[in-house]
Amino acid sequence: MTRRNTKQAGDRSAAPAAGILAGIRVLDLTRNIAGPYCAMILGDLGADVIKVERPGSGDDCREWRPPSWHGYSTTFVNFNRNKRSLAADLDSADGQEIVRRLARRADVVVESFRTGSLAKRGLDYAQVRADNPRVIYCSITGFGSTGPLRNRPGYDPIVQAYSGIMSTTGEPGRAPARTGPSIVDNGAGMWCALAVLASLYARERTGEGSRIETSLLETGVAWMGYHLLGYLGTGRVPGPVGSKAVMIAPYEGFKTREGYLQLAAGNDQIFRRLCDVLEVRELQSDARFRTNADRVANRDALHELLEARFVARTAREWEDILLEHDVPCSCVRTLDQVAADPQVEALDMLPAVPYPPIPDLRLVNQAFQINGQRASRLEPPPELGQHTDEVLAECGYTAEEIAGLRREHVVG
Repeated sequence: MTRRNTKQAGDRSAAPAAGILAGIRVLDLTRNIAGPYCAMILGDLGADVIKVERPGSGDDCREWRPPSWHGYSTTFVNFNRNKRSLAADLDSADGQEIVRRLARRADVVVESFRTGSLAKRGLDYAQVRADNPRVIYCSITGFGSTGPLRNRPGYDPIVQAYSGIMSTTGEPGRAPARTGPSIVDNGAGMWCALAVLASLYARERTGEGSRIETSLLETGVAWMGYHLLGYLGTGRVPGPVGSKAVMIAPYEGFKTREGYLQLAAGNDQIFRRLCDVLEVRELQSDARFRTNADRVANRDALHELLEARFVARTAREWEDILLEHDVPCSCVRTLDQVAADPQVEALDMLPAVPYPPIPDLRLVNQAFQINGQRASRLEPPPELGQHTDEVLAECGYTAEEIAGLRREHVVG
């Protein structure tokens, strides 16, 4: 069920090229979002990804619904394309041996077990590396592998709270808010994919594998970088900022006659053009607003003056007018509008993928292109254990041995 991909932007007829990671084997021992996202990125780039799941239930994410699409969790569908699924019981000696065989053949192992869990199963970095010195072994934990919280479980909203993200998200005076997307999970997966690619490059020069570690906490703290430096530099603890950027003004949302408009006047020239369009040229020479630092210091007064103008038209009308004058802005769009957006379509960000269980399936494409190509292939997510026999045969198991493993409920 492979979909032909775009060779260059707008060219829907070009055939897909082999991914840059073709020939790389990835063993995916992760669940939920962060680890599966890392492995999916590698699969999008052409790697052969084998996802190991619990027999009977699989990745917890399979049951994260609603929303569902023809009975399938949309969260699972989003993070698990371009993979093969092997169902094996890692609590059994035979299941552990299966994974050891896979790890011996793997270029990359990605795991998201609690610290110490895989060591008990003979599958931690030291034991895997002893059999495969070239392996790139990547671990994702909630709070890191060292320190007093190394055994604490972590999920995206927990770490958004712990890392301070929620303290700056939402509107002043309202309850702390989690970001809509799982930015901590997604970010941890991206860091791991980046580190894996760097390690594969290093291995070409050294012949040695690598040990990669990251956590949801490290990701959350990294996302708070300029907020943390602002606190360290000034001693002031930032609070909720809503749609604002604390260091630039006007750089925020405005209420219009209909809908909200997000504005980004990132320099003095843009501010002057904005004043021209809104016919408030006197603000350009107002001592409160001459420089960005002045405008940040007097943000509330400036916001009130500008919003008094914005309520005269709709957000869509202002978007058209401001863009004609090179003032960056956007209406706040809803996802039904994004799904039907012509620019999103032009970028092939929501391609249709043949998949009989979900006849109208569309997937969110990769957010980057290499030589005009996004994902090297787009195969729908696997059914639980769909490739168990196939993968075991590749590892040297005979048909009789596979049947025996099934009888003992080691694989499913």
